[in-house]
Amino acid sequence: MDDGGSTWAGILVVLLVLLGIGAAIGIFFGVKRHRYVRALRDRGWQFESSPGPEVANGLLVPPFGVGFRRKTDEHVVGRTRSGTDFQVFEYQSAGDARVVCMPLPLPLPELVAVATGQVRMGAALPHRDMLPSGGLLLSTDQTFAQTFMALAGGAIAAFAARYPLSLAVDGDQLTQVGAPKNPDELEAYLEALAPIAEAVRGGAAQLEPYRQPAPPERLGFYHRPSWYYLPSDDGLLSVVDHTGGGMNHRTADVVHGEFFSGCWFVAFEHHWQTQRTETSTDSNGNTTTRTVTDNHVEVIHEVTLPFSMPDLEITNDSRWGRLFNGASIDFELDEFNRAYDVRSSIPKFAHDVLHPRQIEYLMATRAMPFSIGNARVRIRASEHSPEAIGYELDVLAGFFARIPAFVWQDLGVGQPPLRLSADGQVQVRAG
Repeated sequence: MDDGGSTWAGILVVLLVLLGIGAAIGIFFGVKRHRYVRALRDRGWQFESSPGPEVANGLLVPPFGVGFRRKTDEHVVGRTRSGTDFQVFEYQSAGDARVVCMPLPLPLPELVAVATGQVRMGAALPHRDMLPSGGLLLSTDQTFAQTFMALAGGAIAAFAARYPLSLAVDGDQLTQVGAPKNPDELEAYLEALAPIAEAVRGGAAQLEPYRQPAPPERLGFYHRPSWYYLPSDDGLLSVVDHTGGGMNHRTADVVHGEFFSGCWFVAFEHHWQTQRTETSTDSNGNTTTRTVTDNHVEVIHEVTLPFSMPDLEITNDSRWGRLFNGASIDFELDEFNRAYDVRSSIPKFAHDVLHPRQIEYLMATRAMPFSIGNARVRIRASEHSPEAIGYELDVLAGFFARIPAFVWQDLGVGQPPLRLSADGQVQVRAG
């Protein structure tokens, strides 16, 4: 008996069975997917399996406007039986969400209505009121919130009686998180939600006093009106200093924004690859060579200034830095000297800028290392995140606001772009 042949025959049978099972599973999900898409299109709705992130342009209230790597999926566009336009899509950033958007007749102040137990992660609004049906009403303007609820409160209560409420007024869009995927369930969900948008449209005249500027058609950041997000912007590598050499240079998670009037910042990750050759010898003396590809990433956060300043570098204290970059400029506070190394080709400028109150501020905020040169501020960022960018810009704002008036005059800047108010808050010069 040929045991080897029997073994191979058994293995072949198992493989064929596994292939058959795999094919059956693939056919099952393929048919299910086809029926799902057909059910959407039979209702007159449009469907796109992999839409671009631009379908979320202009939306800022969380889950929008936070985090990086924003992704969209399963985009459905259509109109309810009552004539209300909508779009539904899956949104992924800080978390996954299936969101309905319905247009409003005008851009309105931010408002969030959530049932008890529901949250809009990251939403931060000053006014909190209880909803008559239970849950919370969050708003930036209580008078607007009262007018809005007078128009749409009944429709909101009717919807909340059937579905978990997670509603927001986001510019000129009404958004609701938690839409079902099943086409029949989604249709019922949309028909229940549409009366809210219709009530707002019917009360457009009453809401006109609360009109807000139209939101920019881009991926922005919550409560950061000048910031916007791009998945990549490789053209930056031609204008921003970065590590050279290697290959396949690219950018990721790019943030552009205004620091103060006429002053802009950019923040992103720079990725690239290098290759090296490794040679090894086995126990028999045979030598082999292989090419290894290494992946690299650096964080680049940079501010472009609308004026020139002498060079100034503030880095973490380092003996190696002193060895290769020369001695650090010392200041009266020993604790500062132990924490930071300061260098400038004009030591007097460094002493003028880093006066005792400025040093106290930098120590209190645990300021990150940064350097000024060629009308740019280069931040040595420890991480790339919206929170890190916000912290760095806040530290720099306090730094520039504490530069004495005579220094600005010596620089030829008539009106300092930032200054401190009587209560120590940073104020931005208008215009």
